Amino acid sequence: MESPTVSAQIHDHMDALTDAERRVARELLTDYPAAGLGTSHSLAKAAGVSAPTVVRFAASVGFGGFTDMQHHLRAEISQSGSSPVLRALAHGSAHRHREPVAKAMHRRMDAIEATLQLVPSSEIDAATRLIAECPARVLVTGGFFSESIARIMALQLSQVRPDVVFVQEPLRRDAGLSLDARKRSVLIIFDLRRYEPAAVEVAEQAKAAGHDVVLITDRGMSPVASRADVVLPVEAEAIPFDTFVAVMALVEVMVEMVMTLGGDKSLKRMKQWETHAVSHTRTAGHRGVNTPAPTTARSTHLKRRKKE
Repeated sequence: MESPTVSAQIHDHMDALTDAERRVARELLTDYPAAGLGTSHSLAKAAGVSAPTVVRFAASVGFGGFTDMQHHLRAEISQSGSSPVLRALAHGSAHRHREPVAKAMHRRMDAIEATLQLVPSSEIDAATRLIAECPARVLVTGGFFSESIARIMALQLSQVRPDVVFVQEPLRRDAGLSLDARKRSVLIIFDLRRYEPAAVEVAEQAKAAGHDVVLITDRGMSPVASRADVVLPVEAEAIPFDTFVAVMALVEVMVEMVMTLGGDKSLKRMKQWETHAVSHTRTAGHRGVNTPAPTTARSTHLKRRKKE
């Protein structure tokens, strides 16, 4: 049985880390594995902690010390770099023939299971509390592909709390949405691999404005992680494209938790949505309790005949 990677061990122990040790974890995962191959002092400086904290971090995630952790990191690099061409060919040949639907579905179910191991429950709790208790605006933005999930999250959150906006182009035409947000607003940013340079700038602007930043990323960790207040990594590995199954599951869970924390206020908000928005999306064939019957040409003609 293969031993777990250093990143896997970090994720497994994330809940038990102190705040300072968690900063070390995020810094290492943001630039993995390179950040862990220098000195303990260089990693400490990048994470904004002391060198002894880095040593304690290595012990907290299951290693004999910082040197032992580096030994495992170098072993990972050696193993993963043994034959990239052969691994690529093997990867491709495995999917040359059509995969059974059940197997393909189960791989996506596995992504949700893996996400349960990746995301510390304390981080999800922290993120949902920031969103639910935010006294200002909640901004949601995403990348080239993940913006579709960001849009869904913004729409669902706006049904359970006020002042939620989807920001499609935070550095261009939608900049005003961020500029108008008061201090203590919350920025939820999706940045999965093929990480976008603009995401870092958006996060930095949010922090400079006094906002909290919640990052939803994959196990590789977006560079935004070092600027975020809460980091939620999900499993996105799939073939041929990354899967959004686990991302969507996380979004649904978070919205549900925000609704629960909102209590009666959230229920009142949802009722307002039912009245002002959802009722207008019903089809003509749907007759609600207070929905008047449609007027047809024939019914109008009969009314006229009765009057005559």
